[in-house]
Amino acid sequence: MRFAIAAVALLAFMPTVVVAQAFDWSAQLGKSPSALQAALGQTGRCASGGFTVPVRWVNKDTTLSDSLFDPVDTLGFGIISIGGKPDPTSDYDGERAFSSNKLTSIRCTIGREATVEAYAYEDRLVRIKLTFDRCDSRELREDKFFGNIMGSDEPLMVERCEGVDLKEKNFDTALYHSIKPRNKYGYDGEGSPGMLDFQWSGEMYGEYSQAERSVMWDVLCSRHARNELSAMIPPDGMTYRCLIDVENADPSRWSATAMYEILRPGTIFDSVATRLTAMRLFINMPGERAATIAIRPELQIMVDRIKSNIAARAKDGDEKDGAVSNILGTGN
Repeated sequence: MRFAIAAVALLAFMPTVVVAQAFDWSAQLGKSPSALQAALGQTGRCASGGFTVPVRWVNKDTTLSDSLFDPVDTLGFGIISIGGKPDPTSDYDGERAFSSNKLTSIRCTIGREATVEAYAYEDRLVRIKLTFDRCDSRELREDKFFGNIMGSDEPLMVERCEGVDLKEKNFDTALYHSIKPRNKYGYDGEGSPGMLDFQWSGEMYGEYSQAERSVMWDVLCSRHARNELSAMIPPDGMTYRCLIDVENADPSRWSATAMYEILRPGTIFDSVATRLTAMRLFINMPGERAATIAIRPELQIMVDRIKSNIAARAKDGDEKDGAVSNILGTGN
């Protein structure tokens, strides 16, 4: 019910969608990206894409993690040497990435308010991230500069989000009042993300507890954490606090909401001047785990190939050092 209330208010600025038809974001999990796009209708400008994650650092101890979006775990990163001898025990490539055709993505903009990033495994959505951009204006414009660089005769159209609208909207108020009765949300003041405080969601336990803690890094309210969120914090010294609400009763419909409360200074107590929704995250954790397991074999092949190259370079280096030592007479 709480999602329906918030969704009705969220759709209030979408003239082409019937407001009475509540948009339940959590219910979109398990549906196809095309179904999500159809549900958004003309209010959402969408583009489909692939799935890619960076694989910048690899060494002989690199392992694969259970995180779909950060699956390569490399401890003891090597040192990038400028003008010196590179570290032979690690391999760094800032442009290297892993792509899999087993997953797809879709990105939609909704009016001037929000951006949706969603990921699907076997054409079923496993994660939906709703970021509230709160643009004063958002429109497609021709970018002549980059169009000329790319040498294209066709104009390069880019989406511009300009300014930030800090007025509390109906969907902000409705969303706050929909989670308030649960009384399980937690506050963190003055930009602290409070990553070690999970009291707002009750106990995180069971087979998905580690996944929950890991994904909470995506639910930050720090003004320094994300450029798009830092624009929400007034620069005039007004204080604020972050409200984070987590619903984890059903791992297949796991969700988190982050909101800012901008405070109006008072004589004894500060009062809330504005509540601004920052982002919402919806995850089918069993589905996301299945996706992680599905891409692991091909990702392991890529990592093993890089490890083989590291070992080959190390062996070649040892042989060359040994040859030099023999020539100098120090190898006897």
